[in-house]
Amino acid sequence: SASGASPEGNGDVEKVSFLSRQVAVIREKWTYFIPMCVLFFFMAFNNTIFDSTKDTLLITAVGGAEQIPFVTLYAVLPASCLFLFLFSVASRRYSRRRVFNFTIGIFITFFVVFAHVLYPNRHAIHNEELAKWAAATLPQGLQGLGHIMHQWSFTLFYVMSELWGDVVLSLNFWVLANETTDTKDAIVLYPLFGLGANVAQFVSGQILTNVRAFCGQLTYGNQLKFLVNLTLVVAGFILALHHWLNSKFVEPKMKRRAEEKAAEAARQMEANGGKDEEQGANGADGKKEKKKASFLDNAKVLIRSPALQCLACIALAQGITTNLVEVAWKAGLRERFADPRLYSQFMGSVSSALGLCTGAAMLISPTIFLRCTWKQAASVNPVLMLYGGALFFAAMILKSGFMGVQLPAAMAAGMQGGILLAGTALYIFGRASKFSLLKPAEEMVYITLDENSRRSGKAAIDVVGSQVGKSLSSFLQQIFLIFGQGKIQKTYPMMGALLVVVGTLWMRSVSNLAKLRAENQQNNSREEINSTTAT
Repeated sequence: SASGASPEGNGDVEKVSFLSRQVAVIREKWTYFIPMCVLFFFMAFNNTIFDSTKDTLLITAVGGAEQIPFVTLYAVLPASCLFLFLFSVASRRYSRRRVFNFTIGIFITFFVVFAHVLYPNRHAIHNEELAKWAAATLPQGLQGLGHIMHQWSFTLFYVMSELWGDVVLSLNFWVLANETTDTKDAIVLYPLFGLGANVAQFVSGQILTNVRAFCGQLTYGNQLKFLVNLTLVVAGFILALHHWLNSKFVEPKMKRRAEEKAAEAARQMEANGGKDEEQGANGADGKKEKKKASFLDNAKVLIRSPALQCLACIALAQGITTNLVEVAWKAGLRERFADPRLYSQFMGSVSSALGLCTGAAMLISPTIFLRCTWKQAASVNPVLMLYGGALFFAAMILKSGFMGVQLPAAMAAGMQGGILLAGTALYIFGRASKFSLLKPAEEMVYITLDENSRRSGKAAIDVVGSQVGKSLSSFLQQIFLIFGQGKIQKTYPMMGALLVVVGTLWMRSVSNLAKLRAENQQNNSREEINSTTAT
């Protein structure tokens, strides 16, 4: 069933037949399934390149990981809010394909300009006077703010890379999937769509790891040009494949819906004894006006929807916990890999491992959704981040010292490698469980909502919700840095406590959403029974 949970009494039969059902669905939808996987591959390929490069640029620059809270709050969040507004306006005025093409064009144009113009001239465009002023004026805990202002081109690259993941992967791909996938096929296809992304992570990770084999012993600037030129080619394939999918599946489906609505309207007019054309035109205009609701109207709909409220809380909690763990982990990585080429090479290895792990998780995730309840599948990621994150911060606190208790230097140095390995594992398994279980579980909720909630609600939650969570975490980390005298190691106890509180609230939001989903399924079942009885 599309719910992802086996009904009692028929569980064994469904478990035995689920593999054959997967094969049957894929065989029937292969002309749709394969292109969607390939599209996800291209999108995720570029995302992995951009994600690794943004970390390499910012963390190996002056200021290190301490810049992340500032760039997240003062740059990424405003950019996400601005995009949400522009996306809402553009979606009401232009076709989805046109908005998509324009969005991809903006991203790729910036990355090409950065690699070929901004980065080679970074010493000229980064104002040293501004850096000196910030160092002399800002308190020690706010020096990261001065660094992101001084190194503004790196900050802009970080922002655009973050938005690529939110806008292209989380929003545009899944909007396309929700518009073209039947509800009954979602449990099979949604977890498997990510296989293309996992292969892309592995391939792009290998390219990052072995980039010297492609470019030779060149400077990081030349390596950056090679990587961005590669993403430019991939972007061309993204646009071409998206155009084909839109023409092949979206437009025919929209045409069928319009014909069905027209036929339904004609039946209603006939049943009512006929209505004058003016009233019918007014009704059509009313529908059009309703369909083109304003940005504020969309926001009101989101606020009134309990399901969207729970999804927003999950996005906030996921953003906060992920940001806390990644900042601490990347701060440790900078101590180990100060050279941007070495840092990029390490992140390439991490991306390859992440692709393999997430791919394996996605292969078994349909079985998990069938054997377990929706709540159990959706709880894997918060449980991992809550308990795994708590243990990670406990180890970081023990290594760095707490309340005057300090480990011997030799013992602390010996723990460093193990802690970084544990942080890397938490990063990999956290991301794998997010994309193989949490995201498909969320999409199974979105697909049951009305069109306005699916599009506007998803845009608000995926693009802004996650970034608000990261930004709230970043704001609190800035306060922590002030108390920690600008040293991130002294903020680990406060960050660990925040992670435990937010992780607990995350678990509660998943439980509430599971209850809402169960009530919705019961209501739908009653309606189907009543409809069958009436027939």
